[in-house]
Amino acid sequence: MAQPMRSPLDQAQTLYLQQLRYDGELELIVAEGLASPTAESLQVGDKQLQGLHRFQVTENSQAFKVLFSHCIAWQVLDENYTQFDPYEIKADDGKLRTLSRSRYLDHIIAYHGRFQDIEGPAKHYRVWTEDEVIDVVACEPPQVVKVDGPHIPGRKSQSVSFKK
Repeated sequence: MAQPMRSPLDQAQTLYLQQLRYDGELELIVAEGLASPTAESLQVGDKQLQGLHRFQVTENSQAFKVLFSHCIAWQVLDENYTQFDPYEIKADDGKLRTLSRSRYLDHIIAYHGRFQDIEGPAKHYRVWTEDEVIDVVACEPPQVVKVDGPHIPGRKSQSVSFKK
């Protein structure tokens, strides 16, 4: 089983992707979602759920930069369309996960595996946010640091930019 990757992201209650930038290196800015102090109710079918607390990015949210200085491949998926895969070998705790076996990693190695001869073996890293799942294949773990902004209260996923 892969070892859990401990990072400053684990301080957050939950995460929202604020920004993703690729310019030879992959940079994610994620902000903490905080539970609203105000309880709400929600009607689901014929049931009324009580005591629910909405998560949102506020001016009190922490923000983090996750930087992959060199990644082999990456993808961003809508969290709504992902599912559990028993084939994966991962550390189940932590906001930044390391997978030593996954179908995504197998695909990258099978069809783009030349990197192993140059860079060495890779791992599959995953950042799971409330709305997106970011999968990255890289030979080195990312740097994760707490930053001041640019998280924007009330804002979820925002900008994506690509340069190369």
